[in-house]
Amino acid sequence: MNKKCFNFIITNFVTLLRIVGIFALIPIYKKYGGFLTFVLSSFCFLTDFIDGLMARKLNSSTFFGSIFDALSDKAFLIISMILLISITPIAIIPIFFELGIAYIQSFKYNKNMNIKSNSYGKVKMWVAGIVISFSYLLVDSKFLNYLNLGFLTDISELTLFSIIFLPLVISEIITIISYIKEYFDEQKKITPKILEKRMKEEKKLEESIKNITFKDMLFQHEYYEKYKDFGNLKFLQKITSKKKA
Repeated sequence: MNKKCFNFIITNFVTLLRIVGIFALIPIYKKYGGFLTFVLSSFCFLTDFIDGLMARKLNSSTFFGSIFDALSDKAFLIISMILLISITPIAIIPIFFELGIAYIQSFKYNKNMNIKSNSYGKVKMWVAGIVISFSYLLVDSKFLNYLNLGFLTDISELTLFSIIFLPLVISEIITIISYIKEYFDEQKKITPKILEKRMKEEKKLEESIKNITFKDMLFQHEYYEKYKDFGNLKFLQKITSKKKA
């Protein structure tokens, strides 16, 4: 096994650990309660930072890794919120916003637009990780009493979780607005000249990757670095598939 392959495997193995941890959240909560769920949730949250750092340091960033990471982020949010719904119905609100974000990004993908997370989306993910993880502590009365925070259990559940979830809901609303704005800003830039220029760029790109398969595009770091800012993977898949055919 060469160094490049090893770096790819170890980086995506961290992402895989996160996915395993995500699907363990519900059984861990049911069996052991809030504190251990907080520990596991924090681990899942931190690995999102760790695998990205490893990908950059080890030069193992790929389109596959990018997709794998994005899917694990969505899984973390959705599964965590489904679990939290059993604790408080307020958790259903962030789920609707996450589904809205997923729909907008899917719509942009079908329009051959770049769907990389912007700065608002990245901040939203950090806010979500903190809010979700600490929500599990709020339902662990033993842990709260240990920290002399037992008085929090006297606050109504609706009030307490409304306060806790407010930063997440605000960050999700801002993220949705930013993605919608990006779409319309991009549409405003489209003129006959821009379309002509884009067609020329696409033809040039098609020529430059004529010997590249979609598998190589997915898993090779050098192709990710070279083409990550060009539209999205759908267009690259279309070209490489056509060449293969």
